[in-house]
Amino acid sequence: MNLSHHRELDLILIGRAGVDFNAGQLNCHFAEIETFTKSVGGSPANIAQGIARLGLKTGFIGKVSGDGMGDYVIETLQKAGIDVSGIVRDRTGAKNCLAITEIINPGENGSFLYREQTADLFLAPEEISEAYVSSAAAVLISGTALSYSPSREAVFVIIDYARRNGTLVMLDLDFRPFGWKSSFETAIYYSMVAEKCDVIIGNREEFNAVEYVSMPNNRDDRRSAEALLAQGAKLIIIKDGPKGSCAYRDDGEIIQCGIIQSDVKKCFGSGDAYASGLFYGLFKGMALADAMELGTACASIVLTGAVSCVDNLPTFDQATDYLREHPLEPYQKSRI
Repeated sequence: MNLSHHRELDLILIGRAGVDFNAGQLNCHFAEIETFTKSVGGSPANIAQGIARLGLKTGFIGKVSGDGMGDYVIETLQKAGIDVSGIVRDRTGAKNCLAITEIINPGENGSFLYREQTADLFLAPEEISEAYVSSAAAVLISGTALSYSPSREAVFVIIDYARRNGTLVMLDLDFRPFGWKSSFETAIYYSMVAEKCDVIIGNREEFNAVEYVSMPNNRDDRRSAEALLAQGAKLIIIKDGPKGSCAYRDDGEIIQCGIIQSDVKKCFGSGDAYASGLFYGLFKGMALADAMELGTACASIVLTGAVSCVDNLPTFDQATDYLREHPLEPYQKSRI
């Protein structure tokens, strides 16, 4: 993969940038929570803030509400060093995506997500700038942007602009079942986009959703990766939670990465932190195995931090120091 450094931006994220209200108390149900803190969330926004904090030149394409929440999202991303010239304001009265969290115990977290017809899903094809897409070495599409029109059509426009301007196309599957009408709809649109992507990242459950039609009942990581590589992808990353992660390259190489045992305080946000570290490493020319380890360190830091995902996203020095102090355990999955 050629991650050109002759572009104005390294990576543009595409999708939702919502508002999170994070529980101020750990280990209790929603009714017992007395205070909340706010942050900008949503998987693509989390990754954008993560890679910006690590040091990549980052941009964002999306749509936010035309009210104070939209103001807050844009101002927060700007303060994080993210270029927001690709974000447009909704003028129809649509509201921002909103997530409210609870942490019942370290392994059981709840999220009350308000996402029906939110502003990000109304991003229209005519609101996409080809010049902006071509200003980046790569774009990273969030799969939830495919769940509703006109956002899904805007994604296809972004892909077309990227491919004809030599911008790499990456896909974070980011599957949320409640945003789709059926499993068939999910599989069809994910498959249509996946065959146009250079890099695809997701967890096992998300790959299951993508392959619902073409490979029913498939649970084999290697089979999933080989099918997508045969369609033209260059790199497939499958995250497997407490077992680690595995990368499959188009040259046949398979790279495994284990985990860091840590004192987990919450079980959300780690996947976005992992992606931040991974993509930072790849853009900075690190070997794939080293980039995966950096992503693992970022994920572990977020899992052991306070309730907000964003507040605990590390700088590069923090991540590398943590990695030196916390050795990785071997990848555990028996079948790859």
